[in-house]
Amino acid sequence: MSKILNINDLEKVKEISPEVYAFLTDSSKCNVNTENGRVDITDECYAIFSSYTTVDRSEKEFESHIKYLDVQMLISGSEYIEVAPVNTLKVSKEYSEEKDVMFFSNEVVGDNILLEPMKPVLLLSETGHMPGVISDKAQEVKKVVVKIPVSFL
Repeated sequence: MSKILNINDLEKVKEISPEVYAFLTDSSKCNVNTENGRVDITDECYAIFSSYTTVDRSEKEFESHIKYLDVQMLISGSEYIEVAPVNTLKVSKEYSEEKDVMFFSNEVVGDNILLEPMKPVLLLSETGHMPGVISDKAQEVKKVVVKIPVSFL
């Protein structure tokens, strides 16, 4: 089983970083009108807002990060995020230290987690994740991904 914490109540985020918790629960900062791009939360934690259309898993790859944990939360729409332990995945693009990301092929079928608005998922470094997968139909989603240094655990 991959190391993943599904934290619909945000309590684990609150334990890890009260500042990130406050940011994610502040509707004036996390809403459909928030511009896409990076927002610094603290000196070490930041958020990336994006909007995109979900696609079939055949068009996606797994990814993983070493320096940062991901807290992924939809603001609107729904999508599946597929997860699998990185030690079961085949590397497709080597780790980029600059971007803190490694990509893996989608040959392995992992577990699907349904992401819905305001119900975040915390993804640890050992968890390969494939976000943006169609849940019931292709749809436009608005998402925030918060990056928290692994040293916060």
